[in-house]
Amino acid sequence: MAASQSKPKFILVTGGNRGIGFAIVKSLAQCADLDQASTTILMGCRNLTLADSAVAGLNALGGHTVRPILLDVASDDSIRNATSHVEQTYGHLDVLVNNAGYASMALAPDFSDLRSSFQDVYNVNVSSAALVTRLFLPLLRKSIAGKVIQVSSARGSLTKISNNELPPTAALSYSVSKAALNALTLLLAQEPENSRIEFQMAGPGHCKTRFNNFRGLRDPEEGANVVVELVIGERRPTAHYETVGTSRELVVIPW
Repeated sequence: MAASQSKPKFILVTGGNRGIGFAIVKSLAQCADLDQASTTILMGCRNLTLADSAVAGLNALGGHTVRPILLDVASDDSIRNATSHVEQTYGHLDVLVNNAGYASMALAPDFSDLRSSFQDVYNVNVSSAALVTRLFLPLLRKSIAGKVIQVSSARGSLTKISNNELPPTAALSYSVSKAALNALTLLLAQEPENSRIEFQMAGPGHCKTRFNNFRGLRDPEEGANVVVELVIGERRPTAHYETVGTSRELVVIPW
């Protein structure tokens, strides 16, 4: 269990109103290992109307307070506005969970859409995660124990790919983007000004969400376990973690 903090704890989850993001927010809101008197979960999403409905449902269950925040990770202005809102309203940020993601496949027989497909996926999964992290880092540095958790995927493991441990995929751009996200996270963790901040990658596994037309093998709540454990746990070496089954025990995904 993480050590208690002397000031309120604020956790921001991007893409938090549906899919794995919503499962992460819900699991954190119900987590008994977080101080209920001082923890607030910020649900980042592109549509506040949808967020308000989701937040109302979660708050009705009791637990930690959940508040919506407008945050479209594909919009620089939206990211900057969200950063200013968090600074002015809460003063600091303790945990940033970069969950928002995108997948696309090039379908044209002549590959005329391949470049745009890769660019769209890379923009959300890597460039947006980089900008969100960069802009929120000053607020994370104000935390007693700031954390950045990137929601990655075992699809980004070069070891698993080279060992033929993964089934074939048509979403090449998604896998490539997650490998790049892992590299980005390692490089950010090595910057001297970020030495007090913990950087981690979470692999939720193949979950049943609209993202994959509900063809996943795990329930989103199972996938959320890895993020919850990284949020509440003591500081660990930067790595790419997953959980198995319904357990919250962390297992390292090889690079």
